[in-house]
Amino acid sequence: MTLRQAARRYWHGVEETARQRVRWLREAGYLRMSSDVRWAGACVWTTARGARASSTELRPPEWPGERLLHRLAVTDAAFTFELGGARVLSEREIRRAEATTSGRAEQVAAALTGQPGSTLDGRGRERFLCTPVGAGGRVHYSDLVVAAPLGLVAIEVEITAKSPAEIRQVLRSYRDAREVFPQVVYFATEPVMALLHGHAHPRTGAWSDGVAQQVGLLPPGPPQYRPDSPFLVRHFQPKDPGVAYQLDLRQVPDTWRVDFTRWKQLRERWSAEAPGVGFLAWWQQQA
Repeated sequence: MTLRQAARRYWHGVEETARQRVRWLREAGYLRMSSDVRWAGACVWTTARGARASSTELRPPEWPGERLLHRLAVTDAAFTFELGGARVLSEREIRRAEATTSGRAEQVAAALTGQPGSTLDGRGRERFLCTPVGAGGRVHYSDLVVAAPLGLVAIEVEITAKSPAEIRQVLRSYRDAREVFPQVVYFATEPVMALLHGHAHPRTGAWSDGVAQQVGLLPPGPPQYRPDSPFLVRHFQPKDPGVAYQLDLRQVPDTWRVDFTRWKQLRERWSAEAPGVGFLAWWQQQA
């Protein structure tokens, strides 16, 4: 048996074990599974009984419906950080910690970073895992919070462009809460990237600033990011092929729509022919 054959047999066994465990948990009433959305494949989430048994103190999630793509995109990002060894909090865990007392939120933040920072919301309550928005006590919860050497990092996964006013409000909240999050990282699609940090004119090359420059999170002009920059925008490239497929189809004209098999073929051609060019830009040249 070759090394490749041995590895294939090993991973096949891992997959079979996982399927068997999911089946047992479903039969016991701890999990639900849906395969109604073809591009997403099989989606598994907890029942009320499963949530109680997990001792997470979280209510079981509802089926996300239209927000399924965003939920899976955030999950994809979370797995990337966790596989890299980082400790990650989901939005549900953040909300749970902040929903009770500031002491609970401080404990959770301290478990991730030794010296958590805080800020006061519009009602004078100390906040450790979210950012105040306006004067009415409202707060903004990031999609993820990740522990890093420089402190807690807020992670946002933006696959659909919000209005400039909405983005401006969120970015201002991060700008004014650097004690909580010394760094904010946006994983975004290309249209959202342009909205966040600006873009160059396709013909003249003149730079138009984005919302981040307007609120003072970035200096004017094209961004010059460093690993420790307080604000970072990165092109979101999901590892999950189903998420990547659906995300690509949402960004192209309806006349370009292809099935999953054809999309994979296009991706393979692009990887071989033009890896230095963005996939959607390359696809446009083929259309």
